[in-house]
Amino acid sequence: MTEYLRFKKIWIFTPFVQIVIMAILLVSIAILGKFCVVKTGLLFGKPDTFYLETLFAPIYEEIIFRAVILSVLLKHYSLVKAVVFSSLLFGLWHIKNIFFVDPFELLKQICYTGIIFGPIMCLITYKTKTIWIATIIHYLNNGISFLLLYSSII
Repeated sequence: MTEYLRFKKIWIFTPFVQIVIMAILLVSIAILGKFCVVKTGLLFGKPDTFYLETLFAPIYEEIIFRAVILSVLLKHYSLVKAVVFSSLLFGLWHIKNIFFVDPFELLKQICYTGIIFGPIMCLITYKTKTIWIATIIHYLNNGISFLLLYSSII
């Protein structure tokens, strides 16, 4: 489990570069989020508040679902089963958004995160043996979703 929490050089991405990229993405999402909250009162469909969860979700979700759950499942199951179970749990995790998005949007989130995004993040983590590249991609995914959701406002 702890091996996935270590920063490792992946291709041209040294640990320093990975940290800088995550910091830039975090600040970018914070600025875009603050702009949208001021203009609309909403952030990812959540009313009246700027949620810190939005900023740190890629980090804590990758720690929970890849560094902890995936690594534990890999000790007991094949790669395919571990990826499937971890991804399904990751999809179900998004049920927490039930109070903030309409049911159809929630179903899309659960399916996307459980069937597409989760397995991709699991395989990236498995191949690189670190969660930090997956965390960067998770930030990019959330940022793109954010921009698509609020593109008419920005």
